Amino acid sequence: MWLQSITNGILLRDIFRNKRIRRTSLICAALLAINAVLYGALVVPASSRLAAGEERCSELRKRHAVAVIYTKQKPSFSGFMAGIPAQKDMPLLVKDLVTTARRLHLSVSSVKYDIPKRTNRELTLLAFSFPAEGHYSDVKRFIYDVETSDRLVGIQDIKMDSEKGVVKLEMKLLTYVREQ
Repeated sequence: MWLQSITNGILLRDIFRNKRIRRTSLICAALLAINAVLYGALVVPASSRLAAGEERCSELRKRHAVAVIYTKQKPSFSGFMAGIPAQKDMPLLVKDLVTTARRLHLSVSSVKYDIPKRTNRELTLLAFSFPAEGHYSDVKRFIYDVETSDRLVGIQDIKMDSEKGVVKLEMKLLTYVREQ
């Protein structure tokens, strides 16, 4: 319809001569300008604050989940710490390993371990060598017993040599010891 009006010789300036149309178009232009200013002043900063708030909320949810897991596992860790031998208990651990080896008909040479220097940490890693010899099946059973032991002992290295049907075993074992 506008196109027909323009083609019929009525120009846009003729339309704006009408006071009512002019006032309505000025009000619409003013409202559009106010809308643009409010959008730029309120909505854009609010959306960036919303994104930052959602990110913070997500981070707090993650931290809360970790705290809940820690709270549930804390009793387990206290029992775990109680199961770690103190430095003074190290001879008892070696005696237990020697007893297990002898029960499996292995002969054990001298076990060598050095108590580590005191550190400011609660736990210290202690490595020690455990030499034994006997039949292969007994050596195999001893390795299995060490691996499945209730004690916190790990096998770092195993060296085996055979001489006249006797297997010589040199194990390097690891354990954690706590301060007294």
